[in-house]
Amino acid sequence: MRFLFTTLPGTSHALPWISLAQAAQAAGHDVLAAVSGPALETAADAGLLAVATDDGAARASYHRLADMLAEGGSGMEIGGDRMARFVSSVFADTSAAMMDGLLAAATAWRPDLIVYTPPLVAGLVTARLLGVPAVMHGLGTPLPTPPPALAAFAAEAERRGVPDLTGQRPDVEIDVSPPSLDAFAPPRPPGSRGLVLPMRFTAYTGGSHLPDWLLRRSDRPRVVVTLGSFTQWFRDGGLMREVVLGTRDLGVDLVVATAGADLPALPDPLPEHVTLVDWVPMRALLAVSDAIVHHGGLGTVYAAFAAGVPQLVLPAAAGPALANSRTVAARGAGAVLDMDGAVATALKPAVEDVLVNPAYREAAQEVAAEMAAMPSPADVAGRLAEFTSAHRRYQRPLPRERAVRDRSDERK
Repeated sequence: MRFLFTTLPGTSHALPWISLAQAAQAAGHDVLAAVSGPALETAADAGLLAVATDDGAARASYHRLADMLAEGGSGMEIGGDRMARFVSSVFADTSAAMMDGLLAAATAWRPDLIVYTPPLVAGLVTARLLGVPAVMHGLGTPLPTPPPALAAFAAEAERRGVPDLTGQRPDVEIDVSPPSLDAFAPPRPPGSRGLVLPMRFTAYTGGSHLPDWLLRRSDRPRVVVTLGSFTQWFRDGGLMREVVLGTRDLGVDLVVATAGADLPALPDPLPEHVTLVDWVPMRALLAVSDAIVHHGGLGTVYAAFAAGVPQLVLPAAAGPALANSRTVAARGAGAVLDMDGAVATALKPAVEDVLVNPAYREAAQEVAAEMAAMPSPADVAGRLAEFTSAHRRYQRPLPRERAVRDRSDERK
């Protein structure tokens, strides 16, 4: 069976489905990632076959969103109409930039199902054009493709032969969110989901040559600081400088993950309690750490949940980071400090609280246990294969002009 995976051109959007793709590949299925930008390199580095959907136009479109969020939302409040329109326009423009290449790759490779992430409308449209199951892979909190993004891409979808895009939904939804977090997800209208397959979040973050110190816990509490993979968040390192200064008297080992960014604002020389790392698999780092300070990215939030590590979230004033931070706080697995107020004098008691308050760790470990009990990627790959086999038996033929060439013809 052939699994095609696709997503937006960002590393953080590819990482959540890498484990499922690897599980499908290990089970003997053929796997292809049709992606763009950093997601292309991420998929290839994970041992997957990968093909580019475009020459970089999709990445340029997607980075409009990263730039806006790094600027604190440019005055746009979370949940506001202006932000919803902007985010949806980015998703639609990115899908438009990827659409031709994605459809061409899928038509040539002939997948049996297409796995896509919620923001990439082009994944759903391509599945409909090929008549194969559309599988939406969640990124964390279970969210549908934003209706405004569907509306923004509806004319393009209809031009290609997919009418009424706003009424479309995936055939299968993979949900990586554990049950106790469901109460904090936005409500969905009745009947808005197809078959839902729960799956364990495995926090795939790549391979690396680990230094010896990452194999064991420190004699002192170890605190991780990360601002994710978007270096736009880092600026010159001013926020990380405040974390460094705020923790110097706490008796901790501070690991600062720089993602290769130049951080001239960091103290020079660095205090003795600080270790800089470029890119370390977060799963390995969190396994030997006691707390994490981060920006509120969904991948980081769920990686910390999976590791059972308390979190201190420093979200920007707008965008999804704020909603993610509220989930952490509502579940009792950590605390929130506004990014604008994250100065050394405020960070010191906040980091100390996350380290010494046992309620945070207890809640975090409860969520980790829930996640560990969810079906594995290997289990879900098997369920998807079964679903797709059943779909084939009941599939209606596609219109002649939209059908992929018959497989037997291809083999002659």
